[in-house]
Amino acid sequence: MTDARKPPAREPGRPEILAPAGGPSSWAAALAAGADAVYAGLDHFSARAYAENFSLAELNGLVEESRRVGVKVYLAFNSLIKDTELAEAFKTLCAVSEMRPDALIVQDLGLAHLVRKYHPGLPLHASTLTAVHNVDGLAALASLGFSRAVLPRELNLSEISVLSQRSPIGVEVFVHGALCFSFSGLCLMSSFLGGRSALRGGCTQPCRRAYQNAGRQRTFFSLSDFLGLGFIPELRKLPIAALKIEGRMKGPDYVGQVVKAYRLMLDADENSLEEAYGQASELLKAIPGRPSGPGFIAGDPMAPAIWEGRNSSGLKLGELRPAGKGLGQITLVAPLRLLDRLRLVGDVGEDGQAHKLRRMWRDGQEVSEAARGETVTIAIGDPGQAPPAGLVLRIGSGSLEKELMASEPVKRLRSLARQYSPPSPGPAPALGRERGQTPMAPGRSQPLWLWLDGPHNLQDMLRLRPRKIILPLTAENAKELGRQRKMLSSFSDFVWSLPPLLLGHGQEKARREAAKLIEAGHRDFMISNLGQAPFMSRLKPGGLKIWADHRLGVLNHLAGQALHELGLAGVTISLESDQETIARLAQASFPGGVLMYLYGRPALFTSRFRPPSLRRGPIVSQRGEKFWAAEDGDAFILQSEHRVFLGGLLKAPKPRGFVGLVIDLRREPNPAEAARRLRKAIDQGRGSPGLSFNFKRGLH
Repeated sequence: MTDARKPPAREPGRPEILAPAGGPSSWAAALAAGADAVYAGLDHFSARAYAENFSLAELNGLVEESRRVGVKVYLAFNSLIKDTELAEAFKTLCAVSEMRPDALIVQDLGLAHLVRKYHPGLPLHASTLTAVHNVDGLAALASLGFSRAVLPRELNLSEISVLSQRSPIGVEVFVHGALCFSFSGLCLMSSFLGGRSALRGGCTQPCRRAYQNAGRQRTFFSLSDFLGLGFIPELRKLPIAALKIEGRMKGPDYVGQVVKAYRLMLDADENSLEEAYGQASELLKAIPGRPSGPGFIAGDPMAPAIWEGRNSSGLKLGELRPAGKGLGQITLVAPLRLLDRLRLVGDVGEDGQAHKLRRMWRDGQEVSEAARGETVTIAIGDPGQAPPAGLVLRIGSGSLEKELMASEPVKRLRSLARQYSPPSPGPAPALGRERGQTPMAPGRSQPLWLWLDGPHNLQDMLRLRPRKIILPLTAENAKELGRQRKMLSSFSDFVWSLPPLLLGHGQEKARREAAKLIEAGHRDFMISNLGQAPFMSRLKPGGLKIWADHRLGVLNHLAGQALHELGLAGVTISLESDQETIARLAQASFPGGVLMYLYGRPALFTSRFRPPSLRRGPIVSQRGEKFWAAEDGDAFILQSEHRVFLGGLLKAPKPRGFVGLVIDLRREPNPAEAARRLRKAIDQGRGSPGLSFNFKRGLH
């Protein structure tokens, strides 16, 4: 393996090629292929917890060696951080600051607050998990100190063009790799099913699994991989800071080939683009992955196609036929070498164990490699029993990884890592029980905020003594409320909630409806995205009370502080919270009001894409869990048949500034009856009309 070369000097305004570095071998492959920059994560606080990742010592070597060869390093410090983890996160931040990476990729607004206050020299890039998808969101990020934003993978070329040209900060655009079904930053499914949060790097990929619907078992939510190669001519004309390649979970064979392909396309002149496209396409044929397509960028609602077959990521090698204990026979459709990592895939939606190929035979002779078209016998699986029949995928090249791990860049990285001595941490700021904060003791009377589909049967709801009623911001709800005004007596505490996605026409429609309500005297609004704070404030500067719903990811009090700086009156604690986090937050200091989500059926998937083959009726997992499709504004959502009920909140101490418990009755068949049942459970302090999410089992 030759030494990494410096990438070619970029033309002014030409975007970087930003490559994933899940581990040292992938990093070395990115350097050798000509990446301008890499992004990597630590062993903790990374939104790819299952990647190889780097220790602090290894990160120091990576930054130093990358700087030597002229490649930038962006550290993905991009998981949500619990209040109990703030002290450790701050200690890690101080160590990272000494290394001077070119930027931190951050999702958690509390961490961003710490960077701005204590390490202002570290540039901040907003993770795609912030779900910022419009110009207002980019403006909000700018005001919070971010210099770049990673745009969601769910935007089309027209939307990317508008944002890149109007953004007050730099933008990155994904051009290749896996696609999630749920919009970036809005997936709760993995957390709901087992406490492993996608927003904290623990996603168990429930969208890749098979489900039953209308008598059919399919992977209804598994999208094809994204191939943006054909859009590079348009993208390189836009003021984009970086073209980003997804894949910190992928091996060096994937990283090297993908970087080479996009390097060809980015560097080609106008007269050689067609030739470069042909060469790049050939390079991409040999990499592990799922079937690929143009994804959302094409602007075609059917472009992010569902792949309803075997959907494991890898390069197809052929079908395995059992040939004895621990042995299988396969006729190859792609080359195979010893040390390659293989996966045997069975039925739709099932992933087998990964295996490293140690032994292989052709015509009875042991061999180290085999070509396409040859039939070989391989050792795979448990040596004590015959492997099942199935599809064999190559998920990584072990021989290439071995070669790269012995390369000069990795040797220097390891040498620098051995020499690393962590700096002595200075005195940590007060990050927990600030100013001697005493939590509010739980009271028998708990103020309720009822979240309804619309202003129907409000008289029944008012008997439950709600503090406020939350209504979705729609023209229909505004009209209906106007018709019921005379029957509502003096009650006027309404909060208007915005949908999770506001794009194009939807944003203009929301602006018109909000303006009418403000003119009619309404002042309380609830937002579900960072971009909605400046969007609402612009309608009546300083005259509104804006609340954040549970989707803003508040797991620590500093995130609440950051949202307060955006002008918010209060926040809702993330419903992913566990008991430990809630107890710690009760001792913290919030500058505004605090809400807690008590009950409801939240959106577990929130998507721009509705599976075309999905029919009416329940969607059932292989474990028998039932889910139902619905809509939230322009978004397709999936929710469980089971309600969430965080009953432990009733007895838990509350932070100062606590203003209420949110009871989400949207999409309830009988909201009045559900509300009465909940009111009784709350007043009597018992009853469990739902699942406790992560409250008891913990958040990982």
